[in-house]
Amino acid sequence: LKRGDIQRNESLLKSRDKSQTNHLEAIDYVRMNCPPGILSDVGNKTDRLFALGVVFVELFAFGNPTFDADAINEIKASANAKSSGDTKMKPTIDSTNNVPLKKRRSDQEQGSSSEISGKLALLGTPRPLCALVEDLIECIRGEFRRDDAYKTFEDVYLDLQLMINEPSKYLFDNHVPQLMISDKLYGRDEEMLKIQEAYKLRSTGVCLGVIITGEASVGKSRLARSIDELSWQNNGTVLRGKFDQVQESQPLSVIANMFNDMCQLFAEAVRSQGMKQNLASALESALGSQARLLSRFLPNLPRLMTLNFTQNSSSYCSESTQVIRRLFCKTLQVLSFYSPGPITILLDDVQWADPASLLLISSLLQSSKDNKTVFFLFCIRDNDCQHSPDSTVNSWYQSIFEMPLKHITLANLSEDGVNAMVSDTLGLFPRLTRPLSKVLHRKALGNPFFVWQILETLQKEGYLYHSLRGTMRRWMWDMDKISDLRISENVLFLLMSEMNKLPSDMRMGLEVASCMGANVSMIVVGILSSHLKVDLAGILERVAEKGFMDRVGTEKYRFVHDRVQQEAYKTMAEHRRSEHHTTFGLAIYSQACSDNDDDLLRISLNQINRAGPGTITDLRQKAMIAALNLKVGRRSATLTDFAYAYFCFKNGISFLNEDHWKHQYQLSIDLHDAAADAACALSDTTGVQSYSQAVLSHATSLEDKLNAMFTMVKSLRMTLSLAEAEIYAVRFLMELGEEEPRMSGNPQLDSDIASMI
Repeated sequence: LKRGDIQRNESLLKSRDKSQTNHLEAIDYVRMNCPPGILSDVGNKTDRLFALGVVFVELFAFGNPTFDADAINEIKASANAKSSGDTKMKPTIDSTNNVPLKKRRSDQEQGSSSEISGKLALLGTPRPLCALVEDLIECIRGEFRRDDAYKTFEDVYLDLQLMINEPSKYLFDNHVPQLMISDKLYGRDEEMLKIQEAYKLRSTGVCLGVIITGEASVGKSRLARSIDELSWQNNGTVLRGKFDQVQESQPLSVIANMFNDMCQLFAEAVRSQGMKQNLASALESALGSQARLLSRFLPNLPRLMTLNFTQNSSSYCSESTQVIRRLFCKTLQVLSFYSPGPITILLDDVQWADPASLLLISSLLQSSKDNKTVFFLFCIRDNDCQHSPDSTVNSWYQSIFEMPLKHITLANLSEDGVNAMVSDTLGLFPRLTRPLSKVLHRKALGNPFFVWQILETLQKEGYLYHSLRGTMRRWMWDMDKISDLRISENVLFLLMSEMNKLPSDMRMGLEVASCMGANVSMIVVGILSSHLKVDLAGILERVAEKGFMDRVGTEKYRFVHDRVQQEAYKTMAEHRRSEHHTTFGLAIYSQACSDNDDDLLRISLNQINRAGPGTITDLRQKAMIAALNLKVGRRSATLTDFAYAYFCFKNGISFLNEDHWKHQYQLSIDLHDAAADAACALSDTTGVQSYSQAVLSHATSLEDKLNAMFTMVKSLRMTLSLAEAEIYAVRFLMELGEEEPRMSGNPQLDSDIASMI
């Protein structure tokens, strides 16, 4: 390419292996055609960047008679003057201190590059291209060039490539003065590659899936969602589940809902009558007569097979723990066999899973080791698991690494990752946003969620604004003020400061919603609206418009992130939280009793238990709550969630009156027996001893002591304390009026045995 006073250095290109010459190198060999003897090489970098700018000007304006080339000739003359040794463009020297002084550019010099880009814009050249040309022409100013001027050819190439790849954002004029966050992943190429590799290894049986760990808000959930495209490419299915810290739902409900959705998908997708019959036969063979037990968790199961409703459906307890897990595993094996593509099970916030779900996850992993069509993807806050007070969660977290899973530890974004995010959000080239991104990275510590929160705050405070001036309408910012903002120590204050600026009714709505956990159903919203005598749905709708919550269809409102929920919850004093939990729980309880709704019953009890007995003074209410804990705990035990059952029984005991052994005798016996039994199932020997001894000390009849006696002996036997178990067994038998058992070696016992023979 040779045009006017600009040429490509052909000799340098010919001296290189052309197979190794890429586009960037081709651009890099553009230089000014200077008079002979002035330059012996390709010129310095700023000269060549300017030369490239002139090439673009002539290309975009070529053949258009209306284009005035005087401005081009003028800056060419300036360039030739510079290369000829003219000192007009050089800085003057302070003779006193011998320090270069920046020469003030004349108005004509300052305007030449913008004049050219402005004329190009009149010819219909997209504004971003005009700005690119302007920033290249600016390079002729040397050290006087603007900060936006190009500094490397790599930046030029990257900007051009972005225009090609995303023309709607980087090539065409963007007039939208709103921050637009994308659903893209930034700075996670390496992690995405690991997921892709693990997904490919699935078919070989080497890898069962991926476990993504990291702190809150680093983007674990977003990274996990990248599995969607892989699954789509392989004609697969992605089943999603997310656990909630408050655990308002029933045990196993998160996984059960996933499996129920899978049953619905198969019921709708399988068209062939023969395939339907084969699938039904396979399920009937795998599940047998216990299929009806599983249908209590999967209401859509009867759509795939015929259930025998005449079979005995008696209650099931500890002996069915393994049975339920086995049924889920069998169902997954059958459905994955008939699936047209891989099935991905994606579980988020596993650190908050109930113990029954954790055991089921382990069983699903174990039973899928030879299943090459199932892929698991888990997102876990490892810090919450390692420091969890629940030993079940901690031990499960340690055991999960023994499974053939690829482990990805997600850290905060690097400076480049933050810059990619800021560039994409503002619709500006990465070279332009790099200074701002460095400041944001330092202040947000690379946390993507907080980078976004800071950007929103900067816009609201006016430090980040959309300018309509200049060649390109774009976002601008006040770097000095942003740098001075003291937000590096704790970026969480951004959430709190934004919440504090909301109207009082919206702050109240956030407080109410945060008491319910990560989300609040529309049914609960209606109940609390009546209780508080406000339009809570309308308030939460306005909160959603502010970006703190999302409305999920017609079912519920959900916090955009669990950190938002946590910060909203922390804005309340502890006594206010307790008051809310108690009053909300009692209001929901009344509706639950009226509607006979078990889900509402559990939600109400969780709220009351979180407040504790100290907020209730009415003895009748406390007795009612104690009985409710017993009822819900027993139901949880039948669903094999012994941890939650134990939690309910202990809370029930805490709500008993001080003289409960006298005035609440039967309720006290039932709660302590149930607590001891749940403690035994969880191998809590201290709890077994404590609650069993309480019964043995206060029970007024042998019949009321039987369960406590049996539980104590069973617990000792389970912990292999056989000698101690034998002592207690003998003691209990004698209390029941039986003779002391004769041990082996007793002469009379040996004589009696001999006489029988």
